[in-house]
Amino acid sequence: MFQVKRIVVGVEMPAEQPWDASKLKRPGQLAVRHAFQVASGGRIPVTLTSILQKPSAGWFGSHEDADRQMIQDRAAAEAVLSELQQQYAADAKSGKQVDCVVRIGDAWEELIRLAGNRPDTLIVCGTRDLGSLRRVLFGSTGLKLLRLAPGPVWIVKPPAEEDDALDIVACTDLGPVGADVIRTAVSMASKISARVHVVYAAEEGSDVADLTGKVHEQLAATDYRTLLAGVKVHVFVGDADECILNAVREANADLVILGTSSKTGVSGLLPGSTVERLLLELKCSVLALKPEGFRSMLPADFWTMQRT
Repeated sequence: MFQVKRIVVGVEMPAEQPWDASKLKRPGQLAVRHAFQVASGGRIPVTLTSILQKPSAGWFGSHEDADRQMIQDRAAAEAVLSELQQQYAADAKSGKQVDCVVRIGDAWEELIRLAGNRPDTLIVCGTRDLGSLRRVLFGSTGLKLLRLAPGPVWIVKPPAEEDDALDIVACTDLGPVGADVIRTAVSMASKISARVHVVYAAEEGSDVADLTGKVHEQLAATDYRTLLAGVKVHVFVGDADECILNAVREANADLVILGTSSKTGVSGLLPGSTVERLLLELKCSVLALKPEGFRSMLPADFWTMQRT
């Protein structure tokens, strides 16, 4: 059973200096807020981190000038993270550990290193593009996190319209990962006051009534009856990606939770798979869970390299 025991939040610094927390883009603000919402009610440690790129000596004129700029940027980023930490001081006072870390390097690498080779660490980060996830995920930080992080990854995108009634689409395959998806959706909905839509895509000729009953069996293992906004079950017949996309559109979903099918981190996210086809189309936040026994394809020495 999937359970979060630690959360790492990637915080992208504002586009313009001087940096301060009030200037963070909306995806970053929501990523931090959602991370603390998930951590609420338990003593789940939260690490706020900013990954900075090393300044080019050519751009600043000399290595010394680049190093001085790096020192200034690190101090400014630390100040922003400290400001965010103070905003959630109540959580820290209740016993929750909240750390702030600034590192230099590629964002996906450093986020995964901070998360560690652990399946119970959730990585949360915001999109860089307010219009579509496609340019953000494919060939960039988000997709590498989804493919290579040992634990779950939540890519946060702000809703097109601010709405108090949030909607979560939970995609089940009626297997163990699907059960984790449903449990996660119900748990998150209880913390962010959301409505849950459980979706299953059936093959042509399937007994829809029987499959609906099986989805309800998975729901019965959760506390879904306590959700004020309620739960809806949808069993569609057709291709999985089309069924899920239709459900997302109908629900005007704010978040889609789904599972990857591969234990090696490859086949479940290769071109042509349901997950990757969905990422081309989805305009909302995505939370991807990994199956039990998932093994990242990163080399063993990736976890032991010394970082700055």
